[in-house]
Amino acid sequence: MNFRRPHALIAFILIFGIMGELGYKKLMATEIVNRISYYPAETDQVLNNPYMGLVTDARYNEAKQPFRLAYANLTWAELEPEKGKYDFDAIENKFNFASWKANGVSLILRVILDTPSDIPHKDIPDWLYKETSEKGVWYDTDYGKGFSPDYNDLVLIENHERLIRTLGNRYNNDPQIAFIALGSVGHWGEWHTKNDGNSPIEFPKEVVTDQYVEHYLRYFKQKRLLMRRPHEIALNNGLGLFNDTFGSHNETIDEFLTWYTHGYKSWLTQNDQPAMPDFWKSAPSGGEFSSDGNYVNDAHIEETLLQSKLTHVSWLGPNAPTQEPLGGRFQPNIDRLLKTIGYRFVIAKESHEREIRAGKSLHVKLSIINRGVAPFYFTWPFELSLTNAQGEVVSRNRTNLDIREWLPGSNEVSDTLLIPTNLPPGNYTLTASILNPQTGKPEVDFANDGRRNDGSYTLGAVKVTN
Repeated sequence: MNFRRPHALIAFILIFGIMGELGYKKLMATEIVNRISYYPAETDQVLNNPYMGLVTDARYNEAKQPFRLAYANLTWAELEPEKGKYDFDAIENKFNFASWKANGVSLILRVILDTPSDIPHKDIPDWLYKETSEKGVWYDTDYGKGFSPDYNDLVLIENHERLIRTLGNRYNNDPQIAFIALGSVGHWGEWHTKNDGNSPIEFPKEVVTDQYVEHYLRYFKQKRLLMRRPHEIALNNGLGLFNDTFGSHNETIDEFLTWYTHGYKSWLTQNDQPAMPDFWKSAPSGGEFSSDGNYVNDAHIEETLLQSKLTHVSWLGPNAPTQEPLGGRFQPNIDRLLKTIGYRFVIAKESHEREIRAGKSLHVKLSIINRGVAPFYFTWPFELSLTNAQGEVVSRNRTNLDIREWLPGSNEVSDTLLIPTNLPPGNYTLTASILNPQTGKPEVDFANDGRRNDGSYTLGAVKVTN
């Protein structure tokens, strides 16, 4: 028998396999050699970015600290002094809508039906007070003085839906309105009534309060909505949460954090409310500081930072240290807070082909670190651009990357940038930016050096050949 042919065949297969493997390794080595990596320098400065940070009272322009959000608490009495007649001009003047818009400040809105104060008063209109047959409770407590309407009243509920529908028609598609904090129910719109002491005020059952929430869900479909505490309806509709007692360990760690992490039994309705441990990944965590202490002084700042991290808070106010003097004794602590809350994007590494022919696509890989405690909640486009020696953009790509997915920690992303066929040979520079879709201009700062005058950030260089 002749065994030589099979041996020759096996030898051929082995040699071919070895050559193929060497060729593959050579190809991989060539690809690696042709890629260049760039490591942008990280900055430690405070970034005054949209939709995060400290929040000022929209009525006043007195803030000394940086901010991009203002809060407007709208009482029904001011909104609709006569039935069916809404005084939007007066409201928007009072809360400086035009001025904030000109300065790039977005707004948080809350509708309030009951705000305790130093004098007896009511925050629903006179006509509504009469239509509801004056049902409700006039109170004088350690909260203050005021009127708590009967939230169970069908006339109140019907008119509330009409109010929210009208507000939705005006503001649902207004990009200046960033968030809607669901007020309407309870003192300060905080979803509780004074339920202790000699004259407790009855809080409505969940089947009633859900109707108030549904009005917002129905007419503010384009807005990020937040509730004061976890509720079944909040969980089912992906709502955010706001904590108006931030800073207090008991009310933030023992209560707010425990409520949304593990669930709780409502002391007002006796309902078991669900946990919402991951709500912050897709909807914001906000709130304001408790009024019973200075939570940015040296004695409290570590606790404040811990609460920020544990509750993934994006913004705090209007009760916030916005009027602390810039550069004052609390500035180092305020800066630490501002560099913690919200999102803080760092481009840690960028890589692409070292050399590429015109007409081909540049393959860009990015390592993005979010050093903040929360993501960005809006679909703003991430753009890659190529600039020439004069700094002019010669190619750009609004990528399909979803920056809402950049959770705290490391995020690896990639996309391409087409090199125009007629681009002259030479050296070019890659840039990156996050664009405001309303203006088409870069508006989110990275925690990196290399910011260009147009708001984009310089990355690595690439040689274009033809």
